Amino acid sequence: MTFFAQTNGPGRGARGGSRVAWLLAVCLVPACSLLVPNDDYYLGGHSGTLGRGGAAGGDGQAGDDTSGQAGSDAGAGGQHTPSLGGSAGQPDAGAASGGEPAIVCDTGRADCNHRASDGCEIDLRSSAANCGGCGKAFACATDEACEHSQCISQSGCSDGTREAFLPVSNWPNLAGCTAKWPRSSLRDAKTGNACGYELGVCKTPADACGLGWHVCASPPFGPAEISSQATAEECAAQPGAYVAAVGDQFCEPCSVDGAGAACCGERCVQQNGDCIYPGQTAWFGVVNGYVNVCGAIESNLVQHGVLCCRAP
Repeated sequence: MTFFAQTNGPGRGARGGSRVAWLLAVCLVPACSLLVPNDDYYLGGHSGTLGRGGAAGGDGQAGDDTSGQAGSDAGAGGQHTPSLGGSAGQPDAGAASGGEPAIVCDTGRADCNHRASDGCEIDLRSSAANCGGCGKAFACATDEACEHSQCISQSGCSDGTREAFLPVSNWPNLAGCTAKWPRSSLRDAKTGNACGYELGVCKTPADACGLGWHVCASPPFGPAEISSQATAEECAAQPGAYVAAVGDQFCEPCSVDGAGAACCGERCVQQNGDCIYPGQTAWFGVVNGYVNVCGAIESNLVQHGVLCCRAP
């Protein structure tokens, strides 16, 4: 049997070739899609969802939490700031100024210059510039020294000048301070105002005594505070007149009705009282026609003042 082959024209051959190419393309696209990640890959849970926009911004950058949750809401401008284990830009809680770690000092010492290199360089118990604490607020005055974290007057007088019981080395805890004050009690509390005969009028006699000092013989100290530091002769030989917070004849009562106020100094009036030195205690005398007693006394005369003591 004879077979005759059917031939196609040039147009049909070209269209057939195009059909074959189209069929191949249709088959290849699904195959390739199996290899290329789709949108769900990028927008799903693989590397986190988009961060939510903050109050001042839009959507933030993608979070870096592998669980699929955004690291945190974006801040201003919509950007997400990753956590660094603490507040961004804040030093560690234990850091000192300058980025150095804080120093823990023993009691009574301090790192006042905030330098770890020299440690706790200040002894707050004896530093006149840092007495009990760091800085100018804790600095002692010129006449003061730092003792046990307290500023203490060295002269014993609030104006920084001692007029009786000199030198200081002989009487470190007993001083005579000239001052003027209106009528008041020798046991009135200090008001905290520095004063002296040349510096200004005191509000109370105790104001004439320096920091850390008090009017001699004030309770609970009594007359022995004076007699234990100076003899009757030393007391009587001081230039001026300096009053103590007891009477000359009888130590008590210290009131407006009590005995005249006891006194040390060559300007005192000798009445041979018994309070401090038996039979040899002098008194402050009369000023402006007024009899000065322990509970009501005044001073406005030259070289008159108060007898100041400090506890040893």
